Amino acid sequence: MARKKANKNISLEELKALGPVKLILLGIILIAAYFFNGELPSIFQTEPETQTQTQNQNQSQSQKPSGIIEGVVSKVVDGDTAVIKVDGQDRRVRLLGVDTPETVHPNKPVQFYGKEASNFTKQSLTGRRVWLEYDKSPLDRYQRHLAYVWLERPDSISESTIRRDMFNARLLLEGYAKVMIINPNRRYKDLFNKFQSEAQSSRKGLWAGQ
Repeated sequence: MARKKANKNISLEELKALGPVKLILLGIILIAAYFFNGELPSIFQTEPETQTQTQNQNQSQSQKPSGIIEGVVSKVVDGDTAVIKVDGQDRRVRLLGVDTPETVHPNKPVQFYGKEASNFTKQSLTGRRVWLEYDKSPLDRYQRHLAYVWLERPDSISESTIRRDMFNARLLLEGYAKVMIINPNRRYKDLFNKFQSEAQSSRKGLWAGQ
């Protein structure tokens, strides 16, 4: 029965104990090994970080929200636009990732389910304290702020907290909006598409007649 080969790296203390002559010989062996094999023997190679460790680190980073800004909704313009007061200054905020039917566009008539979406946003947000989360680009060409609007400050971000506490997600889940991605702001694109599909399958809101 074959013995398992021990996987042990040589430590700095062990190298010091070899003495100068043995170190020189070891160096010659290493150079020869590298010359013929193109790499050092495995005992001198550091073990790379495992894929699981990397995934866990990335996941923990994505769950820690940063740059969350508190404000109060002073006015709702339509289903996906509101005026939010932050540090005493009004910000006209366009909700990221969603598009509700038009109700106040100067060149378009009121669209199907637009009033319902506008009323839902007014009832949900007017006068309420909210938290803004920005993506990569904070403003659009009209100088509106582009943000995800949270109804509760997120201590961590996961699908369940997004479903429960992010208003953009609620608009999609309840069928008041369709997904609209404004590049480069794509942080929740996959989840938003999933939420829209759920509303379509359940024929909620603007999907009722389809």
